Amino acid sequence: MSKIRPPRSHVGFTLIELLVVIAIIGVLVGLLLPAVQQTRESARRASCTNNLKQIGIALHNHNDAFGTLPPGIQCGSVQNSGGGWAWGSFILQFMEEDELASTLQVGSSSPSSTANITAGKTNVSTFRCASDVSPDVNPERVRWFGAYWAGGTSNYVGNAGTVKLHNAWGGPGLSRVSHCFHDDSTANLSKYTDWYTGALFPRVYLSLQMITDGTSKTLLVGERDYESTDHGNHEASLWIGSNGAGYHTEPGGYNWVTIFDQANSNLQLNDYDPAKPDNMPDCWPVANCGSDYGATAADSWSSAHPGGVQFVFCDGSTRFLNETIGDGVLANLCNRKDGNP
Repeated sequence: MSKIRPPRSHVGFTLIELLVVIAIIGVLVGLLLPAVQQTRESARRASCTNNLKQIGIALHNHNDAFGTLPPGIQCGSVQNSGGGWAWGSFILQFMEEDELASTLQVGSSSPSSTANITAGKTNVSTFRCASDVSPDVNPERVRWFGAYWAGGTSNYVGNAGTVKLHNAWGGPGLSRVSHCFHDDSTANLSKYTDWYTGALFPRVYLSLQMITDGTSKTLLVGERDYESTDHGNHEASLWIGSNGAGYHTEPGGYNWVTIFDQANSNLQLNDYDPAKPDNMPDCWPVANCGSDYGATAADSWSSAHPGGVQFVFCDGSTRFLNETIGDGVLANLCNRKDGNP
């Protein structure tokens, strides 16, 4: 007598079951991907915060060692020893970049020497925000002088305050000539110090003691990204200073420092002109280029972090400022001496 065999059970999946599993996996990935991206951005933002803290410490160490902060940009022709260095190059020795600082001889040599042009293309990680996608060597901020003069990219620019940078056509009471053309007499330096309202600006070595509104209420350095689909191109900065622009012509000074123009709501955080999405950076020597301040939207503070920009304040603390910050509040933070801490 033959035995009746039980029906075989299905071992594999049917096509419909496979499609259901794939659909579930797709939904899960769709739910998890934003969280993963947010976690990665949080890590990159934390790294950027740490960079700003290190920059703040280095600037404080410079103040402790020499009695002042470095100038935003040191004036003088590149043929003169010491002319053309930006604040970032002055603090290399306080950022564990002693070898690079020794090679450059910052402040006592020319940034346009062959050796310094090469060394000035070095990628200094502390000057780079991990959230920003930008080249190691930045050719855009020297486009009028050519890629030969390009330097290492920096995502950080100093706070020069709330008044125009007089780089090309005159300083207060000093005729229509660049600040950089005048000698460093006590009278001239006093006029520059009175004119500028920020902490890092052309020519002057400002002491932290002169931040009369309080170091915790005054911006020191903030971010500038390279390019963005949200707020146009800002093309970052160069940490070394001015290789090609012998006298730091407008708007060249805005390469290393920037301002906020409250009267015209100009150079707000993540400033953007939808009619000119490239923001027209570094447009000198075009006549009447940019705003009355000699700047374009590209010269504002900006960042790749959603919604705002990170800063280090003059007391060394770091904070994230929302891009919708009120004009009055931002102006007060930029001004070291307006009596409105």
